[in-house]
Amino acid sequence: QGQSVRHRQQRLGTMAPPGVAIEIHGMGESSSRMSLKKLMEQFGDVIGCHIGNRGVDKPVVRYPTPESAEAALSALKNQQVWLDGVVLSGDWHSSAPPPEPEPAMVTSRELFAIRRPPRSRSRGGGRDRDRDRNRDYDRRRSYSRRGRSRSRRRDRDRDRSGR
Repeated sequence: QGQSVRHRQQRLGTMAPPGVAIEIHGMGESSSRMSLKKLMEQFGDVIGCHIGNRGVDKPVVRYPTPESAEAALSALKNQQVWLDGVVLSGDWHSSAPPPEPEPAMVTSRELFAIRRPPRSRSRGGGRDRDRDRNRDYDRRRSYSRRGRSRSRRRDRDRDRSGR
């Protein structure tokens, strides 16, 4: 249960053994992942071909055996591999696993909960809603009082003037 993700993946065989992944350099923007995979299959079975975000990540090709990977890398270094009119080169992929989250890391959900207090489940609302309701009530009362006093003054003035 406490095993790391990397250890579990290696034990289950979902990740290629270290040293058999090649990072591809010089691949064109218009080249597809499938065309790269088919091209690299001439050196052996390709068990993984990942392009990632173009312009950010380097394409990676994984082989099941070091012999296949070495043959592909040798051809890449000797400028013998072409894809869509571009000469490809390559290097061993440094397969550093993604960092595991630290226990002290906070998730975005937790950050959101910290910034914004949870809403009240009661139908009444809460202190803010009560404050707004009181403010609106006070405004209405003051308007109505003001209106009454004006009309009273107007009536009083009319009575004094003799209508």
